[in-house]
Amino acid sequence: MITGFLGSGKTTAIKHLLAQKPDNERWAIIVNEFGEVGIDTLAVEKTDELELLPLSGGCVCCRLGPQLHSSLKSLLALQQFDRLIIEPTGMGHPSGILDTLLKPYYRQSLDVQAIICLLDPRDLADQSLLNDPTFVDQINMSDIVVANKADRASDEVIANFYHHMQGIFPAKQQLIVTEHGQFDVQLLDMIRQGQYQAQTPDAHAHHHQHLTQPQMNSSPEPCYPVRYTSEGMGLVSCGWVFHQEDIFDFDALEAFLSSLSGIVRLKGVFRLGAAYVFINRVKDEMDYDAISYRRDSRIEILAEQALNWDAIETALIGIAKQGVNSPYRDL
Repeated sequence: MITGFLGSGKTTAIKHLLAQKPDNERWAIIVNEFGEVGIDTLAVEKTDELELLPLSGGCVCCRLGPQLHSSLKSLLALQQFDRLIIEPTGMGHPSGILDTLLKPYYRQSLDVQAIICLLDPRDLADQSLLNDPTFVDQINMSDIVVANKADRASDEVIANFYHHMQGIFPAKQQLIVTEHGQFDVQLLDMIRQGQYQAQTPDAHAHHHQHLTQPQMNSSPEPCYPVRYTSEGMGLVSCGWVFHQEDIFDFDALEAFLSSLSGIVRLKGVFRLGAAYVFINRVKDEMDYDAISYRRDSRIEILAEQALNWDAIETALIGIAKQGVNSPYRDL
């Protein structure tokens, strides 16, 4: 299991691990996303040696627990994978997932290895996160802690990471400082010690997620996207799926998405023409990457309170119309 709070770089880390996968192994990956639209799985390129199962619309530790059971049973019935990686949503508490994996039914088929937690070391200076039971227990229950995004952290921040980890007992098996989610695939084979305990294993017990979905037959039309919203665990999510013929102007899109305030997390895949771009924003930092996905354009926004979704949708539609004349259209 690879855990980590929102924006810690879990999906990027999994992509790097896949690049190190032995050619003779078949892997299965369960990717859990809080929002309904589902974007993280699109960033992972599918191959014949990879079984990719998306679980969207809540946390596998609570609301999507039954779906996790179904996915695990389906995978075990096929018996066609050598390694399983579970990536919970950034708000997912690891105790519920671990309890599931350690049930007798699964223990006879799955050998649970070390839990790896990714974090942005700068978050250790955020008192609100240090008071968040899920953030704290993601660290507490991990065997290995990876301080990611070291290229954006000062020496003082890295020193604070080591100082913070020294105060945790029992000590972690390994502490790693890296950037872009890069670490050795051999860490996946480290044995789980099992003595790490959650301070608040029932942190999600009283959280509920409320969903607003379009009708089952709703589908996007050119410049008429379908919107999905949900709310729970102190966050509001809104996502849109655009028609495959919608083409976005990159410069206008970048400027608009950068200007939005009150954003906790933003992920999107946009058609610029022949090319598509993957956009990832964590708080005020935004990154871009190429992506092989070619089906449609979509975006998911997480915020602490509802934004003006109508205005955001109108702006995105306007940018899609601009894209018809975009210089990126034929790239």
